[in-house]
Amino acid sequence: MRWQTLAGVALLVAAPAQAKDYTLSETLKPGDCFRVRLTMKLAGQMRFQRDGKMLPVELSAAAEHEFPERTLVVGKNGTPEKVARFYDKAGATITVGKDRTERALRTERRLVVAQRYKDVPLVYCLAGPLFRQELELTSEHFDTLHLTGLLPGKAVAVGATWKVSNSVAQALCNFEGLTGQELTCKLEQADDKEARVSVKGTATGIDVGAQVKMTVDAVYHFDLSAGRLTSMDWKQKDEREQGPASPATTVETTTKLTRSSIAQPASLSDEALTAVPKGEEVPPQMLQLDYQDAKGRFDLLYGREWHLVSRSDEHTVMRLMDRGDFVVQVTITPWPPAPKGKSHLSAEEFKKAMNETPGWQPDNEVQAGEVPTEQGRWVYRLSMQGRLNGLEVVQNFYVVAHEDGRQVVLAFTMTPKQAERIGTRDLSLVGSLDFPKK
Repeated sequence: MRWQTLAGVALLVAAPAQAKDYTLSETLKPGDCFRVRLTMKLAGQMRFQRDGKMLPVELSAAAEHEFPERTLVVGKNGTPEKVARFYDKAGATITVGKDRTERALRTERRLVVAQRYKDVPLVYCLAGPLFRQELELTSEHFDTLHLTGLLPGKAVAVGATWKVSNSVAQALCNFEGLTGQELTCKLEQADDKEARVSVKGTATGIDVGAQVKMTVDAVYHFDLSAGRLTSMDWKQKDEREQGPASPATTVETTTKLTRSSIAQPASLSDEALTAVPKGEEVPPQMLQLDYQDAKGRFDLLYGREWHLVSRSDEHTVMRLMDRGDFVVQVTITPWPPAPKGKSHLSAEEFKKAMNETPGWQPDNEVQAGEVPTEQGRWVYRLSMQGRLNGLEVVQNFYVVAHEDGRQVVLAFTMTPKQAERIGTRDLSLVGSLDFPKK
């Protein structure tokens, strides 16, 4: 009996202790507020095609954001669907080769709303349209809406793993479309106060029409007593192919995030957010972007599907992307003012000038005539089929003239197959062009 008892005790001592589970889940509700701080560093190279060869150019960037964030709507999966932010800091420095540029957010554009509508991320300002660079500054940093989507939402033991959902992977990788992903979280370490979780794997997707391959190696910390994800170090390596609106790039990025619960600040009070749209849909005018010519010759309100690809004193070039497809390019050219006694080019003068465009061989005229517009403006459209540098294309030429003689010419260039997809978007862009007051 004594030996049997001793043997039983020995078996109990030798038996492994049951693994402890740790609950990694956040319960969010509308009105919850957080202070978020983000720092980002990027290094790599861009590759431009020139004379049949790929020309590498060094690329580096650094960015810093700090803002309170108020949860407005929580989705069925427990992550926020709509938040309001007030940027105390939002700035970036970008160096391409020897050229260095700085980006900042205007003081009057610091209050923004971020949401996801039908899997499309939307960031817009309540005070008015953003510049394209301001949109990039506020929408392309790490996505805090889907941050808590990395949590398993249940109790797990050290060593447990779980796969990141496709919607969270697409958002955190900032893809317009996800083609595949193998991102996995693992509870690496935990005690009574804090849990440490790794996020590793690969993802592929589409961004502005370009194929992107990404490798992620990240770590986040979860405060077990507060039930909050409090910090993250996110490292990623991107291989981006050349797209219709962006060059090929190879970059490595490190983002550091800290996050803490706070009381509701005055900048995000109910009174400050009275202009936030109710429901999921956002009025189209809130999503328009603002473009202003550097010399003040014209300004433009345009849809986000138009992407700026080049700009000089003579031309501004934009491309229309529709679901990742390149549809049309527009070249905007400030034209010499009409001579005294005239308010604009004549129709014949405009046709002659367009037909003399370098590399352009017009074949036949599809349409020509004045376009109805507001008083004090004159708009004329000329639609032609022909060849541009040997390629068969359709070109819609517009001249927009102010009554004081100022003129701007817009040339929309597309393949015959893409001509049907443009719809009335060329007319919308032409109609939004304005001449600033002298």
